[in-house]
Amino acid sequence: MTCTNFAFLVVLILAVTVDAASITDAKTLIANLSTGYDKEVRPIDDQSSSVQVYIDMYLISIKDFDEVSGTLSILAIFIVSWNDASLIWDPSLYGGMDETYITQNNLWLPKLYNIKASNAFSAISNSDFLVNIKNTGDIIWKPGGFFDVKCSTDVSYFPFDTQTCSIQLAPWGYSDQEVTLLPSRTGITLDFYETNGEWSLDKTETDTYVLSDFSLALFKIKISRLPAFHVVNTLMPIYLLLLMNPLVFVLPCDAGERVGLSLTVFLTFTVFITIVNGVLPVNSETMSKLSYFIFAVLVTSGIIASINIFQLSMFHKDEATPVPRWLTKLMLVLDCRCKGQRRVVEVRPATTIPNHSDPNPNRKHVKGLSVPIEDDIVEEMPSKMNWKDVVRILDKFYICLFYTVITVCSVVVLVMMYQGNS
Repeated sequence: MTCTNFAFLVVLILAVTVDAASITDAKTLIANLSTGYDKEVRPIDDQSSSVQVYIDMYLISIKDFDEVSGTLSILAIFIVSWNDASLIWDPSLYGGMDETYITQNNLWLPKLYNIKASNAFSAISNSDFLVNIKNTGDIIWKPGGFFDVKCSTDVSYFPFDTQTCSIQLAPWGYSDQEVTLLPSRTGITLDFYETNGEWSLDKTETDTYVLSDFSLALFKIKISRLPAFHVVNTLMPIYLLLLMNPLVFVLPCDAGERVGLSLTVFLTFTVFITIVNGVLPVNSETMSKLSYFIFAVLVTSGIIASINIFQLSMFHKDEATPVPRWLTKLMLVLDCRCKGQRRVVEVRPATTIPNHSDPNPNRKHVKGLSVPIEDDIVEEMPSKMNWKDVVRILDKFYICLFYTVITVCSVVVLVMMYQGNS
């Protein structure tokens, strides 16, 4: 016998000896399982015991997170398993079939309700889903779809905020003495997860607890915002405008553009407040630090515009009106001229110093030597100052003051927002 004929004979013998279920076996199995089966009865021999239901969650993607309404939209699949004592058979009686599939409407299910749903309170089920049944009575049910979950939004550190949402499933209608939910894993399964362009997934947790005699399965999702978009389109323009605002004190008072520039920047900040508030929830409990910062910037811009108006008023005062003495002294201090006197050295023509007139007898002299004579004369600085000098000094003082305050406050606020939720 050749090797080819021997191999063909082995395959033929295996095909004859191995049981292979036919379509008739499958129909017979389904018919027998359906006979006398009541889907309204809990699938456990001891009806005083609780049905142990194990749940695992596969997170597919984060569709969206709406900060205004506080809603997280996700695509997820739940793997639910339990044991049905009424669905056990001997595979040898059905051509070796050790599992089959039945639509979920034909057997008992632990109908699960998402009690954190934001749109409708309904069971997570669909008539198109199939249920896998093992010959041991083990059931595997895989419902899934899009879920909208209500979250408690915290935007205190927007755009560096972190949100924590949870999906809470309950077998509504059954107490924890009848149906008990247990997690299959300590975390959500991310084998099929697709990243989101706005939010990053930081951490997931699973847990179960009893609330008002109901067994609940808890799936926590912690996400953090990817801040690049808001940093470029919101924070950077605000900081640039904030740095431009004190530059009104550099413009000449005669140019006529100082008031226009300061008011333009002021109105621009009001527009940014509207833009930021449009993406934040209307909530007075957890307001964004950025909202407070923009409001402070708006107040600062208003102060700069008001000071600029007073500066122009002083600049165009009548020169015949004298500057008060106290204001003159203050301007000298601000202009770093605290001393009102200065030392003037006067050099008189050289003279011949006779030897007998030298008060220091130990010093040697050359006869007929001419040396300059220096006298110290204290000269009062001119105290007369006009209003244009006052405006000039105040412009330098204000630009240094506001740039110092702006730099310190901006760095502090940015660090607070960045490290707030870390």
